[in-house]
Amino acid sequence: MLNKSFDAAVKASQSDEEAAPVIIDDSTVADWTEEEERAVKRKIDFILLPILGLAFFALQMDRGNISNALTSTITEDLGVNTNQINVGSSLLSAGIVLLEIPSNILLQKVGPQRWLSCQILAWGLVATFQNFITNYGGFLATRLLLGLCEAGFIPGALYTMSTWYKKSESSLRISIFFLGNLVATATTSLIGAGILSMGNRYGVAGWRWLFIVEGSITLGVGIIFILFLPPKVGNGSPLISLGRWSYFNRRESCILVRRVLLDDPAKTTNHLHLSGSDIWTTVKNPRILVHIVITMTSTIPVTGINTYGPSVIKSLGYGTVRANAMASVGSFIAAVVTVFLAWICDATKRRTPSLLIAAAWSIIAFACLLESWKWSAERKYVAVVFSMAMNSTIHILNVGWLTVNCQRPQERSVAMAMIIMGANAGGIAGSQVYRTQDAPLYKTGITACLVLSAVVAVEIIGLSIWYLISNNNLDKRGDGPVVVGKTEETPEGRRVELVKKWRWTW
Repeated sequence: MLNKSFDAAVKASQSDEEAAPVIIDDSTVADWTEEEERAVKRKIDFILLPILGLAFFALQMDRGNISNALTSTITEDLGVNTNQINVGSSLLSAGIVLLEIPSNILLQKVGPQRWLSCQILAWGLVATFQNFITNYGGFLATRLLLGLCEAGFIPGALYTMSTWYKKSESSLRISIFFLGNLVATATTSLIGAGILSMGNRYGVAGWRWLFIVEGSITLGVGIIFILFLPPKVGNGSPLISLGRWSYFNRRESCILVRRVLLDDPAKTTNHLHLSGSDIWTTVKNPRILVHIVITMTSTIPVTGINTYGPSVIKSLGYGTVRANAMASVGSFIAAVVTVFLAWICDATKRRTPSLLIAAAWSIIAFACLLESWKWSAERKYVAVVFSMAMNSTIHILNVGWLTVNCQRPQERSVAMAMIIMGANAGGIAGSQVYRTQDAPLYKTGITACLVLSAVVAVEIIGLSIWYLISNNNLDKRGDGPVVVGKTEETPEGRRVELVKKWRWTW
């Protein structure tokens, strides 16, 4: 029993000020049943994940609806071309990169419930007011502002999730969270198709209606987020409860805290302080940097094909509404495949096989797309869809891989910001892959995507070998690193220090 382990540790302690070590690997057993833990885990899944996923849906909807606007009259109305639209997309990603880490530091000071809620409302307002732009300068300004407001939301949400879930549960839950992204990518095309069909109703262009409606949806999501998100592990009272009720009873709250604590003692720190040293140590960590490179390399092809997928489909002879609807198929496929591969990650406790499957899919898809100019319109469409069907799968699985290989919560917090910065840096480059002069076949862009997909596979294999060698070295030395965390006070008023041996996950 966990309480008995606490008692034994207390008796072994030397003074009231010292924390007695409890080696989790050897001596600690949970004082709850597996059924109780499954029940409380299901409860978290149905409370936390839908709220965070809905917010991610809104983020991706407001970020990605430019692809739908491009099938309308936005270029003619603003007097811009494809290359200038690419600059706007790059500015959005640049805004996110600039404020990613500062935003994450503020989240630790203010708390996820307050900070993330403010972010959603802020970018919702910007997204809505995009409908007022009349020139290229206004377009660039709103895209940059949108990126600045969105900066830090994804790593903040990922860090928040990591405090509620064990390592063995992380990949599947991260993929479910990213379903907000994938489903938004898919349904934005469908929603956009419906909104754009409004045409010039009341003298307002279809793309302006797109920004008005989807921005308003985001503001509604922000209100839901503020009212219903539980503040932190152990505190299940959302704002709407006014402190009168909680999602969890006392025993469930105890299980929630202790099960995560036993899995990773470092998570016992309640109030996380990020110092300059924490940030610099994480930034220069070579393992983390390799994860960032994997995300950057895999995101470049994704950004390009997702931005211009609807336009490519439209060029095959389909109308605006139908092209947007047909573009959604790839994202629906991506959602199913990503969740399945993430489930494999958690079931096997191995990340590499799933990542390599995703990388192989991407290589085959872009190889087919490169040759599709010889094919019929129907077969070209299939090639485009399967290229879009790996949407962000490699990046999503890589986020889960990085999460379980962070040794301290400070490192995890900064690393999550870094990897999202990497994704957006890849987005900046990806928005420049498909150039106006390369239309309509985009052979140069597709070739670049194919090469990058092959490079990603090599990077994944290389990092996996590194982790395997590192584990073998730990086994040989027998004195590898440990994860240490201090619990809150026991009923006797003593503190207990939990210790667990560290292993890298490949």
